[in-house]
Amino acid sequence: MRIVVTEPIHDDGIAILHERPGADVITFDAHASADEITSAIRGADAILVRTMLLPADILAQAKGLKIISKHGVGCDNIPVGQMTARGVPVAIAADANAISVAEHTMMLMLACSRRLTEQDRETRGADWSYRYRVQGFELSGKTILVIGIGRIGQRVARLCQAFGMRVIGYDPYAGTDPHESVETLEEGLAQADIVTLHIPLGETSRMMLDSHRLAGMKPGAVLINCARGGIVDEPALIEALDSDHIALYGTDVFETEPVAPADPLLKRTDVIATLHTAAMTAESKRAMAVQAAANVVAGLDSTLDPTVLINRKELGL
Repeated sequence: MRIVVTEPIHDDGIAILHERPGADVITFDAHASADEITSAIRGADAILVRTMLLPADILAQAKGLKIISKHGVGCDNIPVGQMTARGVPVAIAADANAISVAEHTMMLMLACSRRLTEQDRETRGADWSYRYRVQGFELSGKTILVIGIGRIGQRVARLCQAFGMRVIGYDPYAGTDPHESVETLEEGLAQADIVTLHIPLGETSRMMLDSHRLAGMKPGAVLINCARGGIVDEPALIEALDSDHIALYGTDVFETEPVAPADPLLKRTDVIATLHTAAMTAESKRAMAVQAAANVVAGLDSTLDPTVLINRKELGL
């Protein structure tokens, strides 16, 4: 069984793959060319992928493909529809990065509420008068709309409650929301002091926060995005920031990645950004590798847990 690991992962994940009897594990480092990787994919029985875009035409040539396992949860780099049509399961490392992403979300929220980047800059410049000009805000008592009540969204909701926030939830995929919920996205946007995104990028969520919905947010609200950049219409967001309708944007993701140094969002003081690193803790990287590798082995052995499949419903499992 040929197992192709498209990008570097934690050694503990690789070890799990090598323990599988009959496994021919092909790994690539960060300097591998796309041609090398796609050549190996053509003969793959299983693929473990991080962020590399898997070309549909190359996957079509992998006639023996039995499973694709994502090192993480976002599958926008995988042609899931094509795999579903072929009956190939697409598995995710369902629980592996939830803690790290939820904590990163809170970090961005706190950084926005206390204008951390501004404070850091002025402190380094020894401008003591800044302490009389800075105006942050407390999270306690604020209303937060959590869009997407999956594993990460539910953890964020619990953390926000610990801060004394009122949590309302909206899930376009009809997930179970243990907290107060709203029936429409517009209803939630109008109420929320802070909005945080925790949904996958797909046809129904792409540009979900367009100019119309951004305009429907509460004036002076804060937007946090640790999901995917394509969920937010970035040019419309810049207009909303210019008008102060949205006060601050804290993001770990961009519509185009890697983000260009000239990206206008990076030049703003009302944007706090990180480089898609929400899941990049030591604990999360190991957990994602281990779970993704375990999913590969289970997929090859026909013992895969259906709850980790992104296309479970479509496959009738």
